[in-house]
Amino acid sequence: MLQSTRDSPGLEYIGRLVSRAEEWAWRNKDPVVEFLESSSGELVFIYNRLGYTAASILYWIITTLNPSKQPVIQDSDTIAYYRLVYREPSTIVYFTTTGNDPALIRLCDAARLTGSNVLLITPPPPEPVSSMLRDTRVLEIPYMKEEVLTALTESLLALYVGVEAYGLKGFRIDRLRENAREGFREILGELYSKYGEALNQLCRADTITITSTRFLEPAGYVFVEVFREVGKNASYIPVSLLKPRRGEKILLLANSVEEHLVREKKMKALLSGAQVIDIVMNTDPLESPIYLILLAIRLLH
Repeated sequence: MLQSTRDSPGLEYIGRLVSRAEEWAWRNKDPVVEFLESSSGELVFIYNRLGYTAASILYWIITTLNPSKQPVIQDSDTIAYYRLVYREPSTIVYFTTTGNDPALIRLCDAARLTGSNVLLITPPPPEPVSSMLRDTRVLEIPYMKEEVLTALTESLLALYVGVEAYGLKGFRIDRLRENAREGFREILGELYSKYGEALNQLCRADTITITSTRFLEPAGYVFVEVFREVGKNASYIPVSLLKPRRGEKILLLANSVEEHLVREKKMKALLSGAQVIDIVMNTDPLESPIYLILLAIRLLH
């Protein structure tokens, strides 16, 4: 069972982790903003592993709030094999939560051959990989013991970059910018209190199926990784393909704008004998992945 969500040592520890992630992301946002604003050609956000969340946050902020920009988002190998070689030189921001994946080298080699400009955001790569990336612009995230903390740091960076780039104006972007500047540490107690029962139910599950719409799919994979880290069986399936089975425990991630979907899936699960644990975020959808990562981190600590 989770400890008390307001005063536990675990909460204090998570608070320190979040503060360090926020400080690093805020301090390093400007070079990424400058890279985006000076970019030419097609803008592409690429991801590997849990870097999917950061790439998705930045993609949705720019796509939603800056209609003049129409970026592309895709996993690393798909871009390397099927897109770069057939297009004009692109501007690429690549998020990865592991510095030793061969996909890094494949993508950077393809970009070099096609004249594309790459900014790689990654934990420190080992020396053999680092030497192969010598012609690539790299922003190194400090080493972190848990991959989900790297995902949080990258996602915060993506949020900060998204709300500061291109000089966007308007009520929604101003509110997102204000929230980003205030930080997330101060809301941890309230967040864990609100979703504490759902987290306790998840702690008791040995096997769990995570599902969501496409928008929250990246956060779904973060939960899969965390559940596996604590020794549970976990898998992800898009909600459009979900077929609840008797006895199955399902974690449904959603934004409040999707509440009709939550009611529908809960009813189907009830009729099939499955159990649905829902986490519905009542916040701007563009920042909801950050809150979900913070909930996933709570399961580890």
